[in-house]
Amino acid sequence: MHYILKSKAIFDTEKKETFSGGIEIKDGYITAVYQQTIPTNRGCDIIDCGSQMIIPSFIDAHVHFYLASLVYNKRLTVVSGRSPEEVAKQAETLPIQNGWRIGIGWYASDFGQQVYPTRWQLDATTHDVPTLLISGDAHTIWLNSAGMNALNITPETLPKEITGERFYENNVLTGVFLEAIAIYYLAKVLEIFHETATEDCLMYMKQLNQMGITAVGDVALTGESPDDLVYPHLYAHQQATVRINFFPAMREETQHLDTLSSKYTSPMLQMSGVKQFFDGVTSSHTALLKEPYANPYHAHDVGIPLIPIEKMRRLIHLANQKGFPIRIHAIGDKAIQLTLTYLKEAQEKYPLSKGNNTVEHLEVMDLADLPLVTQPNLVLSVQPSHLLVGYDTLDEEVGPIRAKDMFPFQTFHDVGATLGFGTDVPVVVDVTPLESLYYAVARKTTNGLPEGEALMSHQKISIADALVAHTSGAAAAISRDDVGTICVGKRADLAILSDNILHLSNPQDILNVQVHKTILNGDIVYQKI
Repeated sequence: MHYILKSKAIFDTEKKETFSGGIEIKDGYITAVYQQTIPTNRGCDIIDCGSQMIIPSFIDAHVHFYLASLVYNKRLTVVSGRSPEEVAKQAETLPIQNGWRIGIGWYASDFGQQVYPTRWQLDATTHDVPTLLISGDAHTIWLNSAGMNALNITPETLPKEITGERFYENNVLTGVFLEAIAIYYLAKVLEIFHETATEDCLMYMKQLNQMGITAVGDVALTGESPDDLVYPHLYAHQQATVRINFFPAMREETQHLDTLSSKYTSPMLQMSGVKQFFDGVTSSHTALLKEPYANPYHAHDVGIPLIPIEKMRRLIHLANQKGFPIRIHAIGDKAIQLTLTYLKEAQEKYPLSKGNNTVEHLEVMDLADLPLVTQPNLVLSVQPSHLLVGYDTLDEEVGPIRAKDMFPFQTFHDVGATLGFGTDVPVVVDVTPLESLYYAVARKTTNGLPEGEALMSHQKISIADALVAHTSGAAAAISRDDVGTICVGKRADLAILSDNILHLSNPQDILNVQVHKTILNGDIVYQKI
């Protein structure tokens, strides 16, 4: 296919501005970029987009693809509430699929500080059917007694080699599990959907195309459990319309990773690096802090490293040594500091020949550690929608002093760090890239909350900077250098927007912008009717 896209608004990610001209596309690649004048002797069609904005297609740098596909295809149902009883009441309406009721979306922090539900609360509404409820941040699961029995969970059968919280009441397991042990059992339950997974994934890709997305970074949901919920064999299909760059869990035994790295190397499906988890999340006090939580659960409550600190250091060094770009989940300021320090050490000792290391989330950032974020081959992978997840409990969780410096996007930009945007779907559900741009620029919910001043309003970034973060910055986060910009030689992955978003004066107007076309390899994979 050979054609030229013409527009008065083509986005330049380097200059962070638009220009009038054309993009010549042939055989899936950008072969020429014209400023102002477009030649008429190229022997191909010219498609005039008028004032519609042409951008590199959006890239979601951080997703849990399999889990997200289950939510999109309604294999999992969203549940939420302000109390365990309210959520448990919703559980009885969940559809039964392959013998299970499964929901996702509740947060223990919505119930109050250090308040966790129990299986007996679920038993009151769903005692006869195995039921699994996944927390919104995907770090906790809640089972009823029938679910415990179906998985043969007893104190004696719990895997001894996997860490994570197991809650007891009067020496009886409550059915709530955190972190690695939670993902261990979650993976076992979700096996029931593997038979339809490829079809589900293809359907979900079409949904992403409607958002202007043609590439994602599919990252491990655990760094420790045997099953990390990254399934390239389920994604491989000739009809795929999204480039999946997957990052399985980094292990000390790398034979499996070596096999995956050698097997999956195509432009549409490739292993682009590895993933690990330094800590958990603030809502469950598993994010690792330098100083205790504002409302500690116990003496010196600073959270926990999910794996031993020295082991994490070894894994980071080993990943760099093997040439695997590594992505580290780090939310607490202590976890962030140690992650940045170890990545710097590894890069100095074993410089990556290709790709970038990435720190994920960086929510509770100590600004004293800012000098570490500008090191070579480093991307900060952040999720603007996370700003609004439980924003009204941040002061209560980490204290107002730390909360005021959370999600410091503009500060990162000011010191020269590379930002890559993603959603962490399904931790947040159905967030579009345009909504992510809005969150970064407005620092409010789509309903305009909080009223008055925006969340950490001094950390708002410009629309242009946000757009760069969701295109070329996100490409850097998934270690791709063939997409993310409109340049000669890059793959023709583009999105056409209804409006030039750089010219919008009110951030709220971003939410009215529509994706008119999504192009992958020069082919239209979505066109608004």
